[in-house]
Amino acid sequence: ATGSGKLHTQREGEPRQDTSCVPDSACPAPATTGSLGYDLATAVDVTLYNTDTHAIPTGIKSPIRINGQAIGGIILGRSSATLQGLRVDPGVLDPDSEGDIFILARTDFPPLTIPKGEKIAQLVPISPVPSAPLSSQPRKQGQLGSTGLISLLVLDLSERPRRRCTITWQDHSITLTKALLDTGADSCIIDPKLYPKTWPIIPTTGTISGIGGVRVARQTPVLTVTLEGKQAPVIFSITPLPDQVDCILGRDILAQIGFKL
Repeated sequence: ATGSGKLHTQREGEPRQDTSCVPDSACPAPATTGSLGYDLATAVDVTLYNTDTHAIPTGIKSPIRINGQAIGGIILGRSSATLQGLRVDPGVLDPDSEGDIFILARTDFPPLTIPKGEKIAQLVPISPVPSAPLSSQPRKQGQLGSTGLISLLVLDLSERPRRRCTITWQDHSITLTKALLDTGADSCIIDPKLYPKTWPIIPTTGTISGIGGVRVARQTPVLTVTLEGKQAPVIFSITPLPDQVDCILGRDILAQIGFKL
């Protein structure tokens, strides 16, 4: 991809009809007949709440076949996603790999929301170099396309610790039952549906980036959070969160309270 990205009319062209995938899996497709890479899209809605690298599922299983031949290649980010603040780490997909294909992605400006079906990466096919293998053992399933033992997965929000907390502004308080505790989050976030309409909202010069666009961030005034009998001042960013989360308490507030996960 070029620095300026593809034009809309180019992106909507008919893909080449020379790919085939394993049964019951989605197929990657090039954007146009002249595209070098095959587009990879997200299989689920994802929100990156911190700067860690996350493995985002594509819903595609390897091996990927072109004209009946299993192919490998390099997974790279798309320029349009990079311009929106998403960084895709390059990865190698071997032609003999089996299992789900993931995109390793991160952002320097969380939170960043990526909707399902967003094309954030591409697979550029590369022919393997003929040589004797280091091991005659077949590759195991469940890897990210490499022979290494490390596999990074998107952590299910249901596995993160959640607690009841009270948020106070002046003489008014609300109780949230699904406060997500995340020492990897750089800031605290509250869902706008749960933030009282009578409480003040402070516009800021910062922005919250999403693949679908960039919007002006909104913040709360200094509020008091009470968690398990301990209190600390905090300023929340106001942005939508998944249904199973009322707010996110990041590392700063948890450190002030002395809470350890």
